[in-house]
Amino acid sequence: MSDSRPSRTFLSGSNSSLTLAGVYAALFIPAGIYLPFFPVFLEAMCFTPEAIGIAIGLPIAVRLVANPIAGILSDRLGRPRRFLAVLGTGAALAFILMALMPGNASIIVLVAVATIFSGPSFPLTDAFAVRLSRERGFDYGRARLWGSVAFIFANVALGVALEVLPPSSIVWFMAATLVIYAVSVQMLPRLEHPAAEEVKAPPKINARILLGVFAAACVQASHAALYTFGSVHWRGSGISSSFIGFLWGAGVAAEVVVFYFATAMLKRFSPIGLILIGGVSSILRFALTALDPPQALLVPLMMMHAFTFTATFLGMVAIAGESGGSGAQGRAQAFSSTAVSIAMLLATFAAGPLYARYGAYAFFGSSLIAALGCVLALLAWAQPQSAGSGRETVEPS
Repeated sequence: MSDSRPSRTFLSGSNSSLTLAGVYAALFIPAGIYLPFFPVFLEAMCFTPEAIGIAIGLPIAVRLVANPIAGILSDRLGRPRRFLAVLGTGAALAFILMALMPGNASIIVLVAVATIFSGPSFPLTDAFAVRLSRERGFDYGRARLWGSVAFIFANVALGVALEVLPPSSIVWFMAATLVIYAVSVQMLPRLEHPAAEEVKAPPKINARILLGVFAAACVQASHAALYTFGSVHWRGSGISSSFIGFLWGAGVAAEVVVFYFATAMLKRFSPIGLILIGGVSSILRFALTALDPPQALLVPLMMMHAFTFTATFLGMVAIAGESGGSGAQGRAQAFSSTAVSIAMLLATFAAGPLYARYGAYAFFGSSLIAALGCVLALLAWAQPQSAGSGRETVEPS
């Protein structure tokens, strides 16, 4: 049946907004397990360091293909809740098969399969949330923040659980939470079914939107060296693992605060303005990080994640949303996600040689990438804004 029917679920109004928060939490718990602990599972499966690198790097390449295709399919099928449920279920099955078929070759293949399903879940959940905020006035930021909270919870909870559980439990936990995600999206209210011409029409990407998305992609990619070598560098500098964990937690906690005030920020600033805030903050953050600051300064630098990542992310979601009506949001958000993936992939490749040769000074390269993002954002700012794309109608809440 079409998603255009009135919702018959028991969820409506604020309860529906609470359900959207639950969907984001269910989506980000597997991510909070995967990022720190999936390599632990691979190591327990006797993967060599080189094989672990392949398994961790493969999803980036897979997303470049999977996300745009999934965006097209989601818009064309016109049943986003059902499509998201299929994505969650497919990813869950892939992780279950990893536990049942533990050979190295089969796990590599299943990592690719899992990414085909799980990769598009993030931009397409954002696309669904953007439409909910437009059609029903949902507070996007206050729902999305629970994804960040869940990410922190998963980091801590599984770290404790692995003190007594075997590494094989990691993929079972991921599968279980992905099933919860698949079920929870079905509890969201149905969206209005877009007109056939909206579904057929491609996203309207003008110079302003294109430059804005590329600007956001550069600012997000400026984080690549930090994500890859931040903990490695700090450990080499004698900083304890517990303090490093605290640093990452402080960054995500600051991110949560900005998501809480996202609605006010989106009313106060244009999407390009938010990307510029993120870019300027990134220039400062990574330039100071390159100077090997004392531990006390690392805390506020990590808390700048609230602006370097979160403000940029909000601006990117908003400006991508300008490029499509209700029938093209999946493609619009998948496009911006793909742009970030490409930029992040290139920046990650560059980070390795730079860090090997220059150590902490490699973070100056991050500042340069962010500066490029600021230049692109300023060029986007100078572009005329098309009629009908004002902030009151295009931003996520």
